[in-house]
Amino acid sequence: MLASCPHCAFQAEIEAFFTDDDGKRLAAIMAEVSPDCGRAVLAYLRLFKPPKTSLRAARAVKLAREVADLVKAGTVCKDERSGIRRPATPSMWAAAIEQMLSQRDRLSLPLDSHGYLRAVVFGLADSADAAVERQREEDARKGKHLRDSTGITPSPHKESPLERQMTWIAHMVNMGAFTPEQAEHERAEARKKYAEDAQ
Repeated sequence: MLASCPHCAFQAEIEAFFTDDDGKRLAAIMAEVSPDCGRAVLAYLRLFKPPKTSLRAARAVKLAREVADLVKAGTVCKDERSGIRRPATPSMWAAAIEQMLSQRDRLSLPLDSHGYLRAVVFGLADSADAAVERQREEDARKGKHLRDSTGITPSPHKESPLERQMTWIAHMVNMGAFTPEQAEHERAEARKKYAEDAQ
């Protein structure tokens, strides 16, 4: 099976792209995360490329491993000194990377750490967390409870359809696609839709 490099259009059998040890390690790391997140992480690595040289394979492996570990943690902390953490899903990490890539001309490149990525993910997670909290308060006012039919409270790390929608809305706001008024309308529609689905 032939594969193509997205940058130089070089074509070769797919095995040729994974003949060296670093290539194999990078492929193994990408297999640990969801396909959408994996594609985003590979694109994110370009933000670390030095201006006049290519990104060394060993450095790419190290960076990918760090991001995969951040994603697998299931939470994000903007600043470890504050200790404030928010639940963060793989889709939030992918959305944050897409946001950074779309605004790369505003970034100071090459990046030297994941600090900015963590800050963007924290913003998305914080918005989603606030939306879920508002939904909980609304459910409490209506006398609903958060337990499913088994009586087990859902894990905070499992992304609900409402959380997924709220993350998408926050992403659209950050991209400038929604005004605050449009975003609030979308949030209200999402709350209404998923409340109806839960009944």
